[in-house]
Amino acid sequence: MPRRHVLYVDATHLAAYGWRAGEVTLRARFANDADGHAQFAEFLRQRRDSLYLMLCDLVDEAFVAENVPYVTGADRAALIRRKLAQHFFGTPYTCARSLGRQRTGRRDEQMLFCALTRPAVLEPWLNALRTAEVALSGIHSLPLAGETILERLRLTEGQTLLLGISPAGVRQSFFEGGRLRFSRLTPLTALSSNDLPRACAEEARRLHPYLLGQRLISRSEPLTVRVLVPPARVDDFALACRSNDALRFELIDSSQTAARLGLRPAPPDADSETLFVQALMRRTPAEQFAPAAERRFHRIWLTRFALRAAGSVALAACLLYATHSALDSLELRQDTQRLADDTLRAQRQRHDIIQRLPPTPVPLDTLRAVHERSLQIEQRSAQPVTLLADLGQVLDQVPQVALDRLEWRMVSEAGGNGASAVGGVTAGAGNGGGMRADLVMQAHLPQEFGSQQRRALEVVDTLGALLRARPGVQVQVLRQPFDLESGQVLRGGTRAEQLDAGSPPPFSLRISRTVNPS
Repeated sequence: MPRRHVLYVDATHLAAYGWRAGEVTLRARFANDADGHAQFAEFLRQRRDSLYLMLCDLVDEAFVAENVPYVTGADRAALIRRKLAQHFFGTPYTCARSLGRQRTGRRDEQMLFCALTRPAVLEPWLNALRTAEVALSGIHSLPLAGETILERLRLTEGQTLLLGISPAGVRQSFFEGGRLRFSRLTPLTALSSNDLPRACAEEARRLHPYLLGQRLISRSEPLTVRVLVPPARVDDFALACRSNDALRFELIDSSQTAARLGLRPAPPDADSETLFVQALMRRTPAEQFAPAAERRFHRIWLTRFALRAAGSVALAACLLYATHSALDSLELRQDTQRLADDTLRAQRQRHDIIQRLPPTPVPLDTLRAVHERSLQIEQRSAQPVTLLADLGQVLDQVPQVALDRLEWRMVSEAGGNGASAVGGVTAGAGNGGGMRADLVMQAHLPQEFGSQQRRALEVVDTLGALLRARPGVQVQVLRQPFDLESGQVLRGGTRAEQLDAGSPPPFSLRISRTVNPS
């Protein structure tokens, strides 16, 4: 975080206070003359990266309370600009504070319009700030910081006239419900008495009729006047500030107030300047007097700060991601090393087991290959029982067929004859590289089929169709019961003229089924 400085300004000088964690330290004082302005410019040049707030304690202040119609948005902003221009013509250092809405009638909004009415007092200091291009976050008035003091002291109920002593004079601020309604500064040179306690009492008595005339207080109740005094002078102020029917004085120990505000160290004398500086830093009011042009470098500072913060967040995210990736990589390396150790241990155990085995007449690799081959042969071995069962059931349905011969064999489909002949191959085609069980059937038909070629063909086709209906069975006609050539016309009596009357027509089929390895 950047160093923060509060620039306390009155009519005679500027005091630069450094603020850090509740500790207010006086850095330098500059007189309101040419030498002081030059020294202040050098002070800023050496601390260009700091953040500055200006706290004004000037006589040339104005506070106007007014009820305005309650509007929002752009209408409210336009109304406030018009009222400020109406009340404070000729000064850019103005602000407006909302005091809440009335509870009766139209429920208008109560506004307090504030202004620093003598810009020439601030111009030399602001010119040095502009030249140095430092970040000025705002220009604040000392009585507005008094709200924080009353809040920390828990004295916000009712009406209060708060008196504080500063190098500029006696500040008298009137609060109602903890909100500022009016304030004025009496310079030390204008005090009616050189006795400071007596002068504070006199100023309170002078202000009382004005507050009555403005109808800010009631005549029926005494006004509570609270005075910030150092512990060493409590007795002096108690003798001078005596209560009466109109005013009721209460003395507030400035050291206790400093403790409530978290100020270190407490003010050593009657000046409450550092109390207001600490109050400003504890809770900076949202309303301030600096126009947008004076806060230009502060907006640049905010933009730079936001970019740096975004960059820091991005860097932190990248570092977290990199750390996560590094931990994952470390975990993967550990897992890899563990697996490598397990593999090496398993290899050693295997080697030890092999070494303990009795010697064999052939190498172990050869035995392993033979064993694997035997397993493959066993998996691909098949018995003709299923095909014979299917064939037997089909022959029961076709009694015209007489069985002559059966041949059983196993054929590799990768190199075997898988092409279909007359009759084709039906469902259940095997996968390439598997084994196929073939059953070659040789049979014949009765003699009367020798002269009935069409009927013989129908019987053979029926036999093939019944076999193909079996799951996984493929059928191929190897030999027809008669010579069938393309283009030959079937005619009755043609077969009888070519064959002997006593010779039955023979035919052969190949019945196959793919054997899938188990």
